[in-house]
Amino acid sequence: MRPPPTDGAAVGATGEGLARKSAWSRGIVPISAGGKQREENSMRRLLMSLVPALALMFAAGLAKAADGGTFRSAMRTGCIEMGTLHTTCGHRLDETVLQGLVHIKWTGDDVQPMLAESWKTPDGGKTYIFSLRHGVKWHDGTPFTAKDVVFSLNLYANPKVNSPWSQKLSAVAGYKAFQDGSAASLAGVKALDDMTVQVELDSAKPLWVQLQLIAISIFPEHILGKVAPGDIKGNAFWVNRVGTGPFIWKKYESDQYVEVDRNPDYFLGAPKLDRIIYQIYKDVPPIIAALETQEVDAMSYEGGGVPISELARLQKLDYLTVLPKFSAGLPTYLQFNLENKRFADVRVRQAMLYAIDRKAIIETIKQGAGELSNTLFPQDWARANDLEPYDYNPDKAKQLLSEAGWDGSQPVDFIYYYSDQMNVDTVTAIQSYLAAVGVNIQPRLLDPAAINQTYADGSFQMGFFANGMGLDPSLGSPVVVCGAKPLSMGYCNPKVDELFNKGLESADRAVRAESYQEASRILNKELPKAWLWNEVRPLAFNNRIVGLAQHFKEQPLVIFNHPVYNEVEKWEVAK
Repeated sequence: MRPPPTDGAAVGATGEGLARKSAWSRGIVPISAGGKQREENSMRRLLMSLVPALALMFAAGLAKAADGGTFRSAMRTGCIEMGTLHTTCGHRLDETVLQGLVHIKWTGDDVQPMLAESWKTPDGGKTYIFSLRHGVKWHDGTPFTAKDVVFSLNLYANPKVNSPWSQKLSAVAGYKAFQDGSAASLAGVKALDDMTVQVELDSAKPLWVQLQLIAISIFPEHILGKVAPGDIKGNAFWVNRVGTGPFIWKKYESDQYVEVDRNPDYFLGAPKLDRIIYQIYKDVPPIIAALETQEVDAMSYEGGGVPISELARLQKLDYLTVLPKFSAGLPTYLQFNLENKRFADVRVRQAMLYAIDRKAIIETIKQGAGELSNTLFPQDWARANDLEPYDYNPDKAKQLLSEAGWDGSQPVDFIYYYSDQMNVDTVTAIQSYLAAVGVNIQPRLLDPAAINQTYADGSFQMGFFANGMGLDPSLGSPVVVCGAKPLSMGYCNPKVDELFNKGLESADRAVRAESYQEASRILNKELPKAWLWNEVRPLAFNNRIVGLAQHFKEQPLVIFNHPVYNEVEKWEVAK
């Protein structure tokens, strides 16, 4: 089932369906061959059958003139049904339906008070006291209170929920006790009254709100509080969400679309748009086709952005704003399951990095779009200047594999997510380079839901992945700190954890840099991931929506994995 018509135009389709709708929009209506009478009869039947549809289209046209219109945004599969606590791209729904206490601003340099109207710290960042907004209601009419905040923070941290984002709360007092089962909740989180919440940390962290709390969304305790923690993942709530945001969940068609409608009582002002439709696509090519035919206004930035090969064509379309060199702040790497004994020896991981001519891939396949990287952090101030460069050296790779006792006769299941041609070619090149030194990877394209299943059942071996963390090096912690499932993949070095923790204890970048640079050396040597490069991710937006392209032009990089305050309530359809 496809989404309903909006603004007098059909919302995106894929494959044959998209071709049909594009043909219809151009007035191409095929009729059978034959004589004149046959054609007239066929045309008469066609016109009669179209009367109801034309009436609906006429009504939609009238509605467009009278209302605020519809914004149509592409979204990748696997972003919705598991829920916010277990996905990354699903956070974009937390910009419009669910919300946090604060959101990062689209400029990336500050936070916007959301469900927290204000906050203070009487002791330099060890204790935070949040004053909540009065008069906010959940979309079902239930008042929002401190109970929802206390419940939500504990839900993220609950080991039975097993959220990869629980690490964002690791600095909260009592987190470790909650994780190991010696406590039933976070000792540092308390409701002082119905509209005030206190959060105590294990040590002073003056940037905790700006760098960690921005990842945490607030959920309705009166609904999810009735669900056992182990049943949160994939719960029916995620396909019928009740939030506090500017748009209200209206309808979800599995792997087709989500429709959210204007919340007239939104606390920052009623949105100008009537609705947003998130059209769901399996991969990038049909998203690009939908942008060209104007069946969506915004592309999904998960999955690769605009392929380099498509940029020139899209840049010629005057109805699109194309950002061809948009920084992704995105370390890209080979991911290993370190609990699998084949990858436990660091020499195996080092060998694979020496085996790949990363410079050649960047220069040829990626056409210069990327920056060579040898550690986790995309921020140059967080990287030490004495890192091992892992220059292309297949002979050294063979030697290391031999020393590690690598069995080249056993194939490696190799998962990847990016389906555009450039990334397919990149994976093919990696496969060829590794084969030359005796590592036989077998690439397999999976969507996010299937990838998460391999994490859950322990079958994941190796793959080609990335993690958005361009705002600050601290945002890379879920990839490498101890116990951060599934992203750390069995890696644990307490010294790295200590350095991440220390990096949040000062607001002075020079002081913080010392911690991250030391961590960068360890990660460069131990290679829990084989760091490849930092990505550029071209994006494109339809100028039909006022506020969309304008905000992304002001955004310094793609802000992954966090709800962003982008003033969506002020966006509107161009007159």
